[in-house]
Amino acid sequence: MFRNIIYIIIFLQLIVTGRVLSQATVSSEAFAEVVEALAAQETEQLNFGRFSPETGGGQIVLTADGVRTAQGTVVLASGTYNPGRFIVTGAPLANFVIQLPNGPAELVHQATNKTMTVDNWTSNPPSSSEASTQPDGSQQVSIGATLNVGNLQDNPVGIYTGTFQLTFAYN
Repeated sequence: MFRNIIYIIIFLQLIVTGRVLSQATVSSEAFAEVVEALAAQETEQLNFGRFSPETGGGQIVLTADGVRTAQGTVVLASGTYNPGRFIVTGAPLANFVIQLPNGPAELVHQATNKTMTVDNWTSNPPSSSEASTQPDGSQQVSIGATLNVGNLQDNPVGIYTGTFQLTFAYN
């Protein structure tokens, strides 16, 4: 019986010693990289150009690629028009997303406070996909939209202005 107790003690000692020997401690490193903040600068304002609404009004569609078309009784006039253009800067080759305005923007006549709305926002690169900065850390983004125009009584001759917000965020 004494011999059995000695065998049990030796056996237990081997188990305890075996567990201690099966443990391992390792040191590892963590990694983080701080990148340049994403920034955007407007280089050209969204400009639907000159036009006449005539009797019924309608819409002016200006694509992000700079193509302008009229619908309804709107007659386009010569002159300057262009999509909004922005330079987005940040970390080189970084992915980002473009969040277009959630709803319409309002353009207000400077003298009469009559309004037109801008909606159906588009972008190039498209907001539905991921964009990337170039190796120099920059990327041009163009914005297009649709201008909803009333008749000449609702939208008298003059200049209309308004603002809208875009968000550019790392993805």
